Amino acid sequence: MLRKFDYKSKLFGMSIWILVLTICVGMAENKLRHQQINDVIVKVDYESGIRFVTKSDVEKLITNNGNDPIHGNRQKNIPLSALENRIKLNKHIKSGQIFHDLEGNLVVQVEQEKPVARWINNSRNGEWRKSEGFYINELGKYFPLSERYSAHVLLVSGTFFSEKKNLTTKYEKDVLELIKALNQDPLWNVQITQMDVSKDGEIDLFTTIGNQRIEFGKAENIDSKLGKLRTFYEKVMASDWSRYSKISLKFSNQIVCE
Repeated sequence: MLRKFDYKSKLFGMSIWILVLTICVGMAENKLRHQQINDVIVKVDYESGIRFVTKSDVEKLITNNGNDPIHGNRQKNIPLSALENRIKLNKHIKSGQIFHDLEGNLVVQVEQEKPVARWINNSRNGEWRKSEGFYINELGKYFPLSERYSAHVLLVSGTFFSEKKNLTTKYEKDVLELIKALNQDPLWNVQITQMDVSKDGEIDLFTTIGNQRIEFGKAENIDSKLGKLRTFYEKVMASDWSRYSKISLKFSNQIVCE
């Protein structure tokens, strides 16, 4: 005869093990919370090539310029969420994560803002000052220049950008998509150095080789226009890139040159 399985005893035994495990985890966490912080380890995403922020900058932020020391303090006394909010006060920091590791260190991971363009003020007789302007990130958010580091990105100009705080509307996002397309293509990333956008959204591109002005028109049919321009360069401009000073892509079925 088969022996009847004792479910109650089995469940009771499992409950005891879960209770013991919970107590052990709680004791371990409590021990860690009372553990002193050995060191602060700052990790910045330098592999991206961006150098807006130094590790020293981050340490000054989380310690409030040394007024709130971290070393030797107990883990339970460190407000992680508050420190994460504090490091975001630096406009060149996109995000940050702070946590304790098993060795008793406070680990700070920082992601920097990555610009796709830099606005320049060329309203003064066609000249621009390096100290003026702002960066634009991949979401259309503006953030300030850095005295320490200058990112090599597409230069943009015009009141289209300067009269806004960020790029948020549908057409503004279309202009942003054009900026990204120019950055991502190896040819245009090298050949197109500046984009000027008028108040009504008309776009002119300026080149490195040939010193040309390309009338792009509105930020629409981007792939088609860039495809026509590439074909034009390959078939018409291949022998002499300075053959024309102005190229217009504003017309749907033709390219007009001067």
